Amino acid sequence: CDRVRLTAEGQFRTCLFATKEFDLLAAMRSGESDDHIAERIEAAVATKWAGHRINQVNFVRPGKSMSQIGG
Repeated sequence: CDRVRLTAEGQFRTCLFATKEFDLLAAMRSGESDDHIAERIEAAVATKWAGHRINQVNFVRPGKSMSQIGG
């Protein structure tokens, strides 16, 4: 996986198959600076897997598909 996604609800995903989301909507609505939001994105990307891992035995499919997150 070499893309990140921002859902229609303002949640940032490091991969379509990621189960963890990072809340950017609250940061934007609270008036955080662009630099601080960029730092949040960089921190999230630092947790990104090297691949999507869909072929691994312990793979867990996320609760929402791409069409459900607004992409």
